[in-house]
Amino acid sequence: MSEIASRNRIRVAGDSSASPVKLGGKAEKWVESEEAAQKGAYKTVDKLMATEVHAPSSGSEVGQLASGQGKHDTEQNGTPLGHGNESSVEISDLSDDMLLSITEIVERFMAQTRTRLKPYSQEQYSSAFRRFAKAVDLTQYSRRQLMGPKGRMLILQHLEHVPKPSWRWVMTSIRPVWLYGLNIAWPIDSRRDLPKLPKTRRGQDPPNSVILQWKKALANETDEYLRLMWLFISQHGWRPSHVCRLKWRNVQRDESGKPRTITADGLMESFKTSSPIAARLSPDVVDALLAWEKKIGRQNPDLPILPWRYSMRGRLQPMKAQESKGLRRHWIRLEKKWGLPHLQPSEVRHWVATIARKSSLSKQASAYLMGHDPTQGDSMRDWYDNPQLEDIFAEQEDCLPNGPLGFLEPPTVEIEGGLPKEIAEIVTQYLNDELSTYDLGTQIEKVKNARRVMNSPKITT
Repeated sequence: MSEIASRNRIRVAGDSSASPVKLGGKAEKWVESEEAAQKGAYKTVDKLMATEVHAPSSGSEVGQLASGQGKHDTEQNGTPLGHGNESSVEISDLSDDMLLSITEIVERFMAQTRTRLKPYSQEQYSSAFRRFAKAVDLTQYSRRQLMGPKGRMLILQHLEHVPKPSWRWVMTSIRPVWLYGLNIAWPIDSRRDLPKLPKTRRGQDPPNSVILQWKKALANETDEYLRLMWLFISQHGWRPSHVCRLKWRNVQRDESGKPRTITADGLMESFKTSSPIAARLSPDVVDALLAWEKKIGRQNPDLPILPWRYSMRGRLQPMKAQESKGLRRHWIRLEKKWGLPHLQPSEVRHWVATIARKSSLSKQASAYLMGHDPTQGDSMRDWYDNPQLEDIFAEQEDCLPNGPLGFLEPPTVEIEGGLPKEIAEIVTQYLNDELSTYDLGTQIEKVKNARRVMNSPKITT
């Protein structure tokens, strides 16, 4: 039995002697004959539009790749997946009746999508597919079996063991490997096979007390590499992929040579998304960068700021960038070393976004600080409000002079005009959220009455 395959179509059943007939329509459909068409001998592989997000938006259909930050965030050259010349793997190389090899499926997926998906996306989708394959023991089936109802049944069976809010992400990740690794039409119809799903869950901010524990502990960290890693994430809310792929060329310096800002294009530096970074550096980040630079010496501008280092005290490989997995290993080691409460980099990203809002940082300045898309939104202003970067840096400095971590520092009250020390202490307690507004007034009233009694003339008899 021969099979027909191309970028937008695959043959899944039928007689090899029949000739295909092209039908009109938005997507190409190929049929052997009217009879074969009625039996579904040929099915169209939907064109994929892949993006770099953790999960689809609430309005996305399950089983379709999500649209998120930037329409073409996962594209390598600006063309959506499925609309260019993907690496071709002939269907004739595949056997319908042989048992499946997960390694071969993943390799085929990697080859067919390498010009459209970033390595990070390929890795995420492949890992999700491997988990699915292991859960349903996919290696005991052949392609022919998966072409029928069995494929649909196995996917739905896998979803039964996945929390429902995560279904969208799981489907988004499995589908491209199924299409481009197995070369089989996607069997799930979200309207037919799935119930209405809840919105994707969002993680909540960690308490300020947890961030404060990390801040105090890592202020004593003597490893310049690990301290800079912590500050990059906690002072900007960057993803591990941001931290790993920043180069020395992204650091801008003032006239004295001290680091002042970091700017980076997401597409050029291969971040998770194409969104840019434009961050004014807080004093502690400047000091940490200088300390790290002093230890390793001035580097080539094209080398990574944090190069590959496997262990806590491992030897550096300056020419190789650290990987997100490796960075997370260092993060976990820091947590264990200092006996800190569990905290993930993604949770710190949530926390930084909240601190930016509390500090009245504009949407554009917050987006540039954290590596979001500043144009994302439904209003005209989101696109046209595009300040100069110097204005962005000035706003970041004005609202967060010591970075988000500085928000945790207790405020200072300067006494002017003979303000009593007791009153200053009460105001400081109020600013630290130790007193309510009612208690503030009550305490100040007590101090005022006490001072009135002390200054009143004494009556002697």
